[in-house]
Amino acid sequence: MKLDRKQMTYVFFGGLFLAALLFYLIVISPALSKQELLAKNIAKRKQDLVKISEIKGKWQGFQRDRADVQEAIKGRGSFTLLSYLESVTREIGMDQRIQYIKPVTFPEGEGKLRPEGIEISLDGINMDQLVNFLYRIEYSGKLLHVKRIKILRASKEKTSLLKVTLQVNTYNPV
Repeated sequence: MKLDRKQMTYVFFGGLFLAALLFYLIVISPALSKQELLAKNIAKRKQDLVKISEIKGKWQGFQRDRADVQEAIKGRGSFTLLSYLESVTREIGMDQRIQYIKPVTFPEGEGKLRPEGIEISLDGINMDQLVNFLYRIEYSGKLLHVKRIKILRASKEKTSLLKVTLQVNTYNPV
């Protein structure tokens, strides 16, 4: 079976097309899919890098805050929460309005700081005294914060006196 020149051309171009198709399927197509996969991985790694940068910034912020807290604790010297709260109530003129003061217990934790808390109940104080008392707690510079507060009217009558129960927390070195 002898092929003429026209048929030989068809067979040659058919073989060339088949070789090109095999080359595309074996070499080019896997390379393109691998390149696409690498591009996706690069994009994912860039997102991870952005997240790591954000976390690093937060961590550095936490480290600065921790150093500030430790400096503030060192700066306040020997400090007891109970004596501070009693002195503030005396200064404001609320020391006769104290119903009770009791310590708040916290579970044992690890670290260099242990939490300390006092619950105090005041009865028959006015709004100005309450605001002054809360201001002196929050802005004392002694790392105090009011965790919980309950404010009720002192009596059923239309009076401006209040009954207040609040919990004040701080941290002390171990």
